[in-house]
Amino acid sequence: MFRKLLLALVGLAPASVMAHEFWLQPDAFVLETGASVSIIVRIGEDLEGRPFLFDPRAYRSTLWSGPERKVELSSLPSRAEFNGLPAYGTGLHSLTVSSFEQSLTYRDQTELQRFLKSVGQEELLMSVAAQSLPRTQITESYTRSSKVLVHFGQVEGRDTRVSTGREWVALEDGFVLFDNDGTAGEQQVQIYCKTQSDNHAVIRQDTRTQSDGHIFPDLPPDAMCLLNAVFVELAGSGSDLTSGWVSLLLQTPEPRAAVKKSEGDRP
Repeated sequence: MFRKLLLALVGLAPASVMAHEFWLQPDAFVLETGASVSIIVRIGEDLEGRPFLFDPRAYRSTLWSGPERKVELSSLPSRAEFNGLPAYGTGLHSLTVSSFEQSLTYRDQTELQRFLKSVGQEELLMSVAAQSLPRTQITESYTRSSKVLVHFGQVEGRDTRVSTGREWVALEDGFVLFDNDGTAGEQQVQIYCKTQSDNHAVIRQDTRTQSDGHIFPDLPPDAMCLLNAVFVELAGSGSDLTSGWVSLLLQTPEPRAAVKKSEGDRP
């Protein structure tokens, strides 16, 4: 009963704000050694979203990974208390969730087109597969995968792939998008960054992965950034289309202090 209630609550959220991003937001991106991090789920746009309770048991998979340990949290006992995520060592940690399949209905093709345009894929409506779409009451089956990166003690460590599904992995100089058995080449990507200055202005970039699934965006320093990719197919088992949402939230490093040199400076 507990799990059914959680799934019902989570299932209601995306249907009320369809075509909006989904991400996991921590209470801090850098925490003291020995602390625990609290997570909330947000669904919205431009890094502004309605908050929802995070419980790892509401997902098909919930992986909490650190330098010393990786655990699957979705199978926690239903009556066990959940009060945050502990550190498993010093440095980089990741939380990666994959949802159960959910569904929604578009009232007409105009509404569907609005969604496809928001994720850079409105050309799908010009494909042969789109000719068989109904004019109204278009059904979609979708899943969501999301990952967030935080650090304990030191801002160090390398991100790695922790799941076997679709997942973003942060590299030293960019990112790579995995698609189940391989990487996702030529995939549309939306990037949103909110800076700590400029009245928290949100900067949006629209890009596309290279043939090997990599991107190398120029992200602002000391900003909260969300990477989002949506895989859309105009076919599905029991639905008119399927989509898979994949997001990554992280904080970019602070700018390195400029090293000033003059004739009197020592090397």
